[in-house]
Amino acid sequence: MGDENQKKFYKKVQLVTVNELGKIIYSDANLFSWNVNDSIYEAHPFFSIIESLKEAVSAQENEFTFPCVHLKEGKEASRICDVTFTVSYGEINIVIFDYTQAYLDLNKISQERNESIIKAQELEFTNRLLIEKENFKNDFIASINHELTTPLTSVKGFIELLEKTNLDYEQEELVKIIKTESDHLQNIFGDMFDISRIESGGFKLEEETFNLKELFSTIVNSNKGPIEKQALNFKTEIDNKLNAELIGDKTRLYQIISNLISNALKYTDEGFIKFSINRLSGKSSKQQIAIVVEDSGIGISEEDKAAIFESFSQLNPNIKGSGLGLNIVRSLVSLMEGEILLESKVGVGSKFTVVLSLKNASGEETEEVKHHYELPKGKKYRILVVENQLNTQYLLLKILLAQGSFFVDAVSSAEAAIKAIENREYKLIISDIKLDELTGFQLAQRIRNQYGDVAIKNIPILGISALRAPNMTNKAIAAGMDAFLSKPFSEKQLLQKVNRLIYLANHK
Repeated sequence: MGDENQKKFYKKVQLVTVNELGKIIYSDANLFSWNVNDSIYEAHPFFSIIESLKEAVSAQENEFTFPCVHLKEGKEASRICDVTFTVSYGEINIVIFDYTQAYLDLNKISQERNESIIKAQELEFTNRLLIEKENFKNDFIASINHELTTPLTSVKGFIELLEKTNLDYEQEELVKIIKTESDHLQNIFGDMFDISRIESGGFKLEEETFNLKELFSTIVNSNKGPIEKQALNFKTEIDNKLNAELIGDKTRLYQIISNLISNALKYTDEGFIKFSINRLSGKSSKQQIAIVVEDSGIGISEEDKAAIFESFSQLNPNIKGSGLGLNIVRSLVSLMEGEILLESKVGVGSKFTVVLSLKNASGEETEEVKHHYELPKGKKYRILVVENQLNTQYLLLKILLAQGSFFVDAVSSAEAAIKAIENREYKLIISDIKLDELTGFQLAQRIRNQYGDVAIKNIPILGISALRAPNMTNKAIAAGMDAFLSKPFSEKQLLQKVNRLIYLANHK
């Protein structure tokens, strides 16, 4: 048995001796067929290292070992070897030990042992990459949304002002087209931003008291024109048994219904669109309602019913739209812990039913519903506009000055605003949130906390911004502002906020 092991050992070892010139003077040729008088340098490029070894040799060190060297002869596969050089008396003895199988076995064991670790690391890396990609996408969409919303505010505002001028018929039609397209652009990026926030978990519903019948009337009035223009019969109905005073996110409820009606309008060429709200059940604290949007459009096949709720899904690619409306509807209904039901038949029409449970309010009307704030005729109020976008600044000046009730000063920074309020008395400040150096929030905090003069400290502040971060109204109030208005806004929305804040400040 000992002889067999010895034979196996010798089969894996080759001894070679070369002179100082690199000529082979001995070789047993166990592994490689290098012959006497051959040059070791021509046997394999690795052996060119001999020249540097001759320079490194000393009385203390004349043996050098190099592990895991890949040596190859001709077309044969490489051998993984440990190579030891011993330099002495003008000769160099080389011992080559073939560790190929040992290295392969070791590598296999290591691979098997670390496979679970590698997979875990790969999974962790993949998850981290997905999170980074998602965060980048969300940040990119938020940035694009802000950069587009700011100029859209100016576009939509100046369109409103242009509509009030003396236009001929052709100019009126062109203005209508611009207005429609700007609304469409705003809706597309608004939908993209909302979907991004919902997917990232950064979307939160607001809770406010609102009147459902008022909301119903607003939606009917805003959709009546486009539906009747398309020669469709617009049927509306609201249950008289409904408790109209509710608590919830009025804006998102409006968004759900508007998207459903908009979807019906896209796919209905003739017939009708019906919008109704019914009371299903109710307790003292909650009320279950059904919002129904029905049409006589092209209908939806069974195989398409699930797909229409996916992002960027459209039954007809020739119809204009982002393909995000129904996806947003489903996502918002889910956030409200409701459900959406679909009944449809191809060529007959579709019926979407949204079932929600909403909190009942105390029965008191909201402040916005009870009061229509009107400022006394013949009296003027001075307003300070703090806005670093000159187009938006000019738009605010045009809208406010056209009312005949306001003097308006405009500055582009928080620092300039501070100088202005220290030198002149204002009844209202309208401040953008995203200013250079100091933000609108920081400006409000400084006014509320650093002035003893009541005339400055208590100036009403209206925040405006194209930023669509969650709970912007709450953040504005927490910073010391009295109200918040999101860009783009209409002239009516702006004036309602302005009149209310000045009215309340003068009737304390």
